Amino acid sequence: MKIKVSAFFFLLACTLSFLSPGNYLSPGAMAVDGKTLYTALTTDRAIAVTDLKSGVTTRKIVLKQNPNHLLLAPGGATLFAACGEARGRVDVIALPEGKVKASVPVGHTPSGMAMSADGKRLYVANRFSGTVSVIDLSKNKETASLPALREPRAVYAGTDGRTVAVANFLPVQAASGGMVAAQITLIDAPSNAVRSHVMLPNGAQSVLGLAGSADGKYLYAVHLLSRYGMPVTQLDRGWVNTNAMSIIDLERDSVYATVLLDDVDHGAANPAGICMAGDGTLLIALSGTHELMLVDLDGLHGKLAGFFSGELTDPYVSSREDLSASLSFATPYKKRIALKGRSPREVVFAGGTAYASSCFSSFVEAVPLGGNRPETVALMLGDEPAPDAVRRGALAFCDASVCYQQWQSCASCHPEGRADGLNWDQQNDGLGNPKNTKSLLYSHVTPPCMITGIRESAELAVRNGILHTLQTRQPEALAADMDAYLRNLSPVESPCLQEYRRKDPRQKGRKLFEQAGCLQCHGGQYLTDGAKYDAGTGDGDDEGRAFDTPSLRELWRTAPYLYDGRAETLRDVFTKYNPGDRHGTTRHLSREELDALILYIKTL
Repeated sequence: MKIKVSAFFFLLACTLSFLSPGNYLSPGAMAVDGKTLYTALTTDRAIAVTDLKSGVTTRKIVLKQNPNHLLLAPGGATLFAACGEARGRVDVIALPEGKVKASVPVGHTPSGMAMSADGKRLYVANRFSGTVSVIDLSKNKETASLPALREPRAVYAGTDGRTVAVANFLPVQAASGGMVAAQITLIDAPSNAVRSHVMLPNGAQSVLGLAGSADGKYLYAVHLLSRYGMPVTQLDRGWVNTNAMSIIDLERDSVYATVLLDDVDHGAANPAGICMAGDGTLLIALSGTHELMLVDLDGLHGKLAGFFSGELTDPYVSSREDLSASLSFATPYKKRIALKGRSPREVVFAGGTAYASSCFSSFVEAVPLGGNRPETVALMLGDEPAPDAVRRGALAFCDASVCYQQWQSCASCHPEGRADGLNWDQQNDGLGNPKNTKSLLYSHVTPPCMITGIRESAELAVRNGILHTLQTRQPEALAADMDAYLRNLSPVESPCLQEYRRKDPRQKGRKLFEQAGCLQCHGGQYLTDGAKYDAGTGDGDDEGRAFDTPSLRELWRTAPYLYDGRAETLRDVFTKYNPGDRHGTTRHLSREELDALILYIKTL
């Protein structure tokens, strides 16, 4: 890397004539071979190609769909790009010419890839299909589709060729239970069979990054660790959301330890992409705090081994379980580097340099790791328009600097404006009666807001959320930008739509929806009448309480269900928790009819 630090502002100001500022670039996943950096421009349907010797982005590879993830084959002759949403594909790109030589259909929103140790298979996490595609690279064809759990986002393939690990983004359990956490799916690669699901600690959610140790013994997963059992009354010392790394023992298929990435008075909000550096250092992109974190794994493992053997003690940690609540245990082994980019989501490493891409910046930052105080250098990817209100609001929604001590962002509980699957005990309707997180899709056009309808409008909810949940005061302009972002959210096509068209050509499910009386409350463009009803589901202090009628748009994406998330599935809604048919007349339906009704609702 021969670019001088003083070149930062020069490169930042440069414009590239071949890239017009028509689209936001949204740099995401990267692949690097030591000479060339490839960066996915996730809202520009392209891959930027940057020469690392000169620091200049020389061209872009134009694609038919937006790239979600990149993977470079050994030897650097082939680049794989996981692209698109409902009709996801993996583009196989020949290098250096940058020509797509094959395009392999996979699942809905392919979001992460890993290659087998022998280079013969590609594993692709299909986020909304809930599957992992196995692609035979000799034929460029999907040969198997393996089940994951919920929104698989990242994949790791072990160096021994035995294990493939998949990060499930969100929990699958009912939110009212005592254990609600995301899991890591482990696949036995030789047999193409799911080996186990490793449960992360209670409250684990938003699992975005996976990396493995050089010896193949450990897997590292970064995620939020939400303290959803506590009332949301204060933020300091991680009372609400903390940010963590779990270490999975791949020989025992179990969590070895979970440590916090936060400091005592400074959160490390929203850890995202991770990768290994060559010296046993783990690199983590902290998207909420706009930082790169370096973790000394050798030092951390040494302390963990001493602690578990009893040779070392910690005044604040007395048991294995205490580790995930200690804000100081891992402190000596962490280093934070401030980045100039906004919301770094991915990091890769080559030649002693880390490269971090930030979603709301038009450059990748190169961070040399040799010195004590590394300076970052910007590698411009192209021009983009000045951010409008929607773009500014999207950044503010993901920005933990809007929060007291940077413990969390709005996206911590509402990833991409949706829901984290947890129950939270907010102050707005009294304490001791936690409610399930709601998706914010269409919140601005379906007032009132909150499950109890206690906020008259989403605008009021946004401002109260900043003040009472993030516990800061912000300019009105920032809240207005968040409004613009949330109003601009649009539903993702249901992964059940094709199945419904195939299984129910006569639209039996839609007719049952009407016959069961669902349409009376869930009608109109947004499938809600905006009224509150007591459907007999209230419990405890909420018994007899009327709840706001939610929109059914994207219901396939927002489990668990009911105001307290007690219903793990839609079938539970209609069978276990529908007293006296007050939540739709479904008691008389046969199993086949109920299947048809549920499948239809999952297409909305």
